[in-house]
Amino acid sequence: MFTDSHCHIEDDETALRAAAAGVEAMLNAGRDLDEAEAQLLMCDRMARLRAAGGLAPMMWTSAGIHPDSAKAKLGRIGVDEIVKAAEKPQVIAIGECGLDYHYGADCINEQKEMFARHIEAAGVSGLPLMIHQREAEADMLEMLAAGKRKFPELAGVIHCFTSTPDFAKEVLALGFYISASGIVTFKSGAAVAEVFKSYPQDKILIETDSPYLAPVPYRGKTNEPAFVVKTAEKIAAIRGLTVEETARITTGNFFNLYHKATRPESGSDDGSAGCSVLGRKVQSV
Repeated sequence: MFTDSHCHIEDDETALRAAAAGVEAMLNAGRDLDEAEAQLLMCDRMARLRAAGGLAPMMWTSAGIHPDSAKAKLGRIGVDEIVKAAEKPQVIAIGECGLDYHYGADCINEQKEMFARHIEAAGVSGLPLMIHQREAEADMLEMLAAGKRKFPELAGVIHCFTSTPDFAKEVLALGFYISASGIVTFKSGAAVAEVFKSYPQDKILIETDSPYLAPVPYRGKTNEPAFVVKTAEKIAAIRGLTVEETARITTGNFFNLYHKATRPESGSDDGSAGCSVLGRKVQSV
């Protein structure tokens, strides 16, 4: 069982191709609360297909504002709005949120304010943060450390991790996960792959971030969750694991982090598989 811990898909056919490829769970990440309804409806459609015995993935989503939209949404989206959106049973994370100073250098203060609201919402709701970070390491660490002081149980993941070993050490000290995208399969991603070689096994996720960053041998094509298998193969190779072990480990890690999600073997088969509010911790592997 493979899990795509972070994707952006809009059509059922893409999700069904993933299920056929062995990707049985995915988090269809939210970028904007204004677009949440379509993702919630897709989660419901996948749940109904599974309940009817169809080959469909378990699917969840998240609630948040991407840093690209922080400035535009600062006057409309506060902590209460994020927490309210996170009450939906299909929502298992706060985000995609964070800091992007590569594209957002002109609105750093607005990004920081919006990210602070997401940290607060995560602390209040008890859901983990799904974090976008680009060229903002110092501010990111400062804000997450402050969040942990206020909310000691604060958890989350730096999705599509592309930063340095030093940043990874600081992230680990905070107890956060990191997620590998198709970048680890690129020749230019060798340094990032090295980070995943040594990061603790129980703190690693895999993702596609589709439709972006398709892994080798699909690089240059539109990415989709079915391709997460190639990222799993790369993680297996650099860590000396089998692909099956990597799938099991990263799937277990997914359900440990996203505790609001329920694994299929947990006994919740009431027609809402993939959308249960009764999360269950699994043992670390």
